[in-house]
Amino acid sequence: MSVTDTAPSPLVVTAPPERFFGYYPGTVAVVTAAHGGDRNVMSAGWHAALSAEPPLYGVAFGRERYTYGLVRASNAFAVHFLPFERADAIAGAGSLSRHDGVDKFEHLGLATSTGRVLDVPILHDAYLAYECLVDAVHTTGDHDFVVGSVVAVHHRPDAFDERRLQDGARVPGVVYYGRSTFEALGSGARGEFTPERYRERR
Repeated sequence: MSVTDTAPSPLVVTAPPERFFGYYPGTVAVVTAAHGGDRNVMSAGWHAALSAEPPLYGVAFGRERYTYGLVRASNAFAVHFLPFERADAIAGAGSLSRHDGVDKFEHLGLATSTGRVLDVPILHDAYLAYECLVDAVHTTGDHDFVVGSVVAVHHRPDAFDERRLQDGARVPGVVYYGRSTFEALGSGARGEFTPERYRERR
């Protein structure tokens, strides 16, 4: 019997899933898009880096989202990561709706510049941003997962150390727990677990 089989799991199982689904801690990306003189910004909790070569990044969009219409029309979008000091903007971008006529950039005090390669708004408050050209769209249940080819990267040099790790002490990132709850990263304990540590145990 393996060590994993010696005791019952302490986890409570819910099947089919009802609670907690999708509300695990994670980073929230802020996505922008523009088309025909219109633009918008939204928050996205479901997103991921998909490939280093070529560089691909994916975001799950609800089909009813105003920003998604701009993405499909323009074939482009930008993905941003904001520091904790702008957690209010991350929350606001997900709570307010352009469908209601709200200019979220103005309402949330989000200054922008046009992307270097694509006609997408780049948020000045971001410590990291990707310009993405739509590469593929996949239907995933009640969302569409849009794969973007990353054509330009914007970053704040002071937000990263010499190893290109985010320096949370200087520019704290933000984690989202669900239920409108955010927490600053950077003040907690860090551990480094190198591959050599595990190879030595073999």
